[in-house]
Amino acid sequence: MKITIGPISLDLLLCLRLWWPAIVFIVSCAGVFLPFSLFLPVVDQIAPRFIGGVWFLLLIFYVILGVAFTYFAARLLRRSFGSEEWRVQKHMVILSGFPFYAFRLVLLVTGIYVLLNPALSAVEMIGAVVAISFIGTVGFALISCSYVFLALFFLRRSPAVV
Repeated sequence: MKITIGPISLDLLLCLRLWWPAIVFIVSCAGVFLPFSLFLPVVDQIAPRFIGGVWFLLLIFYVILGVAFTYFAARLLRRSFGSEEWRVQKHMVILSGFPFYAFRLVLLVTGIYVLLNPALSAVEMIGAVVAISFIGTVGFALISCSYVFLALFFLRRSPAVV
C-alpha cells in the first residue's frame, strides 16, 4: 500500500487509524487510575504501611499494560504499513505516538501557566497542580520515548516470530 496525499478525509482517516490505539491507552490508564484513587484511602485506613506496595502494583500494572498496548499497536502498524519500506514504517511509528506528545505538551503548558500566574497563591502554586503537571510531563516523556523504541523493536522482529 503506497501512501499518497489524497483528499483531506482520507488523511484524517489515516491519522485516526494511527492515533486511536494511543488515545484508548491514555483513556484506559485514566479509567484505571480513578477507581484506584478512590480505593487508596481505604487502604490507608486499613493498613497504612502497604500504600507504597499498592502504588508499586499500579506501576507494574501500567508497565504490563503499556507493553501489551505497544505490541498491539506494532501489529496494527505492521498490518497497515507492512508493505512500505522501513523508513516509512519508522515515520508511522513516530506519528502514532502523537497523542503522547500532545498530552505531554498540555501537562507542560499547565505547569508553566500555574507557575507564572500571579493571581494564584503560593499554596496553590506548590500544590498538586504543579506536581502533577511536571511529574506527568516527565512521565509522559518517558512513556513516549519507550513507546517509540518498543514499537520499533516489535516492528523489526520477523512476522514469523511474532
